[in-house]
Amino acid sequence: MRIAITGASGFIGHHVRKELQRTEHEIVLVARNGERIGSILPHELVVEANLHHDRDNWFEFFSKPDVLVHLAWGGLGNYLASQHVDTQLPSQSSFLGSLIGSGLKKLVIPGTCYEYGICNGELLETQSTKPNTPYGIAKDMLRRRLETLQDRHTYDLSWGRVFYPYGDGQSEKSLYSQLKAAVLRGDREFLMGSGKQALDFIPVEAVAKTLCQLATKFSGVGIINIGSGRPQTVIDFVNSQISQHRWSIVPKLGCVPDRDYESNSFWANVEKLDSLEK
Repeated sequence: MRIAITGASGFIGHHVRKELQRTEHEIVLVARNGERIGSILPHELVVEANLHHDRDNWFEFFSKPDVLVHLAWGGLGNYLASQHVDTQLPSQSSFLGSLIGSGLKKLVIPGTCYEYGICNGELLETQSTKPNTPYGIAKDMLRRRLETLQDRHTYDLSWGRVFYPYGDGQSEKSLYSQLKAAVLRGDREFLMGSGKQALDFIPVEAVAKTLCQLATKFSGVGIINIGSGRPQTVIDFVNSQISQHRWSIVPKLGCVPDRDYESNSFWANVEKLDSLEK
């Protein structure tokens, strides 16, 4: 099987690649800057591409992959930026529409828990979406467009609604990366918000494993939550990382405002995810 990965040098893309390297599948690594990919294995191919540029046939350009794991998305450092709707959405729609129209038969793509909007408690894939951020709105609209394309083209769509991934290589603005940076600077305290929000944190390695399973083992999945299924307060998450890595730093609460566009307590219902892994 030939699997193409866009955003292959990014946070999740790096870990998806590592997971697929353990298999015998051909891997097409798509990135703006091929040098960021590093050394490659015999069954890997690097393709440099800017997905915002028009091309006659992306499907052929990517060597006609059996599956596309589409991880490329700009502006992830700011979920409130208008570019998610104004720039990313039309560009992503055009790019994916071209691939599907040219013959792509299977697409695996991460969505976001921000599609749900302000909702508390356990969230199910079947409930309605009411996104309240440009990022969530753009992802939700893209999903709807991709579902509509299934009326005209026969292709398989797996939409992994990712909650709060964390790990090495993450954006420097993320909670985990800020904590790690503070440790590396030798800070004695880690300045944070109230710490009271209960969110669904999941290691990026687990996210990558699920996306690879969707690409190689399953079909007809549709929307699926990718989370731990367990709420954890932000302060408990920070303390768990400090303990796990034996870092010498103390959290200091109430120093920065909490995000006002997130719910106080929400997490993924993972019954569908668990059913795949049995």
